Amino acid sequence: MSADPGHGVPPRSGDSAVDGDQPQRPEDRRETRTWSSALNRSAESNVAFWTLVVGTPTAFSILRLWVEAGGELQTTLLLVSNVGPLNLVAALFATVTKPVTIALVALFAVGAMLRVTAEHAPEGDRLREHPPLAARIAGMAPGWLIVSVFFLAVLTWEIFYLPLLLPAAVATLQVPPWRMYDRRLVTPAACAAALALYYWLVGPAVLDAWQGDEKVIAVLLALPPLVAFGIAGPLPVPFARGFVVAAQAGILWLIIQVGLQAVSAPILPVVVTEVRTAEGSVPLRGHVVNVNDIHTVILQEHGGVQYVANGAVESMVLCGTPQEIPTFATRVRDYHVEDSLLSALGRHLRPRMEIDPICRVSHLPPPRPLRPDADASPQPTATAPPPPAPSAEPQAPPSPTPSGPSPAPP
Repeated sequence: MSADPGHGVPPRSGDSAVDGDQPQRPEDRRETRTWSSALNRSAESNVAFWTLVVGTPTAFSILRLWVEAGGELQTTLLLVSNVGPLNLVAALFATVTKPVTIALVALFAVGAMLRVTAEHAPEGDRLREHPPLAARIAGMAPGWLIVSVFFLAVLTWEIFYLPLLLPAAVATLQVPPWRMYDRRLVTPAACAAALALYYWLVGPAVLDAWQGDEKVIAVLLALPPLVAFGIAGPLPVPFARGFVVAAQAGILWLIIQVGLQAVSAPILPVVVTEVRTAEGSVPLRGHVVNVNDIHTVILQEHGGVQYVANGAVESMVLCGTPQEIPTFATRVRDYHVEDSLLSALGRHLRPRMEIDPICRVSHLPPPRPLRPDADASPQPTATAPPPPAPSAEPQAPPSPTPSGPSPAPP
């Protein structure tokens, strides 16, 4: 009986030990390594993404406390000990959501326009071989992020800015409105109906703004829907070269403004406190840091921390910043154009009260050191021993002293 030449010989590298299996080809091994490296890069990207998502708000919150304290270490430590992390996150979200969405919407819209322009550029053109940075970032953005940004923009932008989202959305999608559906008659009819509904909604506000010398509001409400019909598609290459520089510089400026607003926006409400002093009532404008059983701690608008005795506080009025005072009078269907949709809903649930006259003083002069009234915080005055108490028995009057010589004894 002849021996099996392959009996007892271990399988070679790359061969399978099981009968009937084919050896793994080099192409399969390269494909496996490619998938493995792609998964590793994806995991590293996820870790970096969530590190950025968690670390960036934390860093901005710490910088906000430092700026709010005027760069003073002890004041910063006082704010850290009294402002909770949840308050920091809520204040950051409420004040930074709008500028962040503005920068991201501009990045997505401009990046999509530059990406389509680079794809349609001639062969060998620099714009085609080296797409701009904004185009590459917009191409890598996931769809859920774009939808979330536009949704937050709808909720937080002022009403007179909302029409700008129409051309921005068309530029991001790069699909003309009349080509969103295959049937040629349905899409133009739907676009015409949408335009008619929109101008029926904002038409009276446009007329009121134009007649009321608020032409900027009228243009912002009337023009963007018409621009949306012609913004999709590649730009002319000669014009695109200059547009790349200007657009990316504008986006960089927006990002810098977002960072500045993130670290400079207040984290505590503005309050005007009237304090009773020896000279009379003195208003203090600032932010209430803490209130305990003895003092009210106020971070003054002009810098410095003031400890006010609770007995000296006459009144406290919650005020807004000068930027919150309305500038325009136009309304869109009973909604003020300077309100966002969330603010407009809040105005209907909780109508805005009249602004206190003391809040209209946008910049009060720096107060002098307070000297509290005697009734507000009495000070100890007994420093000398008390006078002796009068005796209960009457004292005899002193006998008169004769001025002449005393008489001789008998």
